Amino acid sequence: MANPPELPPALELTPHDVEGLPSHLRDRIGTTVGAQGGPRRWVLVGAGSEREAAAIRATAAMIRRIFAHRRSELTERHIQMLVDLYFEGEERADVDWALHRDNAELRKRYLQEVPTYTAAGIHELMHGARRKNPSEPASRWRHEKRVFAVPDGRVQRYPSFQFADGNPRPVIKEVLKRLPEDMTPWQIAFWFRSGNGWLDGKSPDEALANKNAVLNAADRLREPAIG
Repeated sequence: MANPPELPPALELTPHDVEGLPSHLRDRIGTTVGAQGGPRRWVLVGAGSEREAAAIRATAAMIRRIFAHRRSELTERHIQMLVDLYFEGEERADVDWALHRDNAELRKRYLQEVPTYTAAGIHELMHGARRKNPSEPASRWRHEKRVFAVPDGRVQRYPSFQFADGNPRPVIKEVLKRLPEDMTPWQIAFWFRSGNGWLDGKSPDEALANKNAVLNAADRLREPAIG
């Protein structure tokens, strides 16, 4: 059995270590005093190749973004997800990292702009209080393809435009039947949210009252591309 590859070495530098660095290196990393007045921590990480170094830099940058935006929610699970993302398939080009980052930003913006329910929220909306199984009926509706949900970590979020008076709109089930079977939940969400030429520029979630037009727009996605 082949030995697992060695992890790149990591060495934490103390403020004293940083002060002992040549001046041109200190100038590059900046001051050792952080925003709170205390010493800033520095970690020196080795890399076996330029590709590995690029992946480490990209992972570190994304981790810093998480600390900035969701400092209180950072867990080892989040970090592991980032490591898996950046180290899965080292042959990916830099543009692939940018695509992943942009997709994450689109998902974040979607959840900020589109009202959603959790399964427990739908349960309370219908029953007024939590009963034995707060995942019902939303989970059942999702498996029956009467509604869709997008994953947000471990939580499934159901865009609210799918519901009327606490129940799924019948048109949603019909639309989901027409959409290509290989569409992911996030692709479905973006399709509902995006302006559509078959709907005079409206997004499908804005045009649900015009059932036939929305169904026609969904059918168009199954047509083979020409050219």
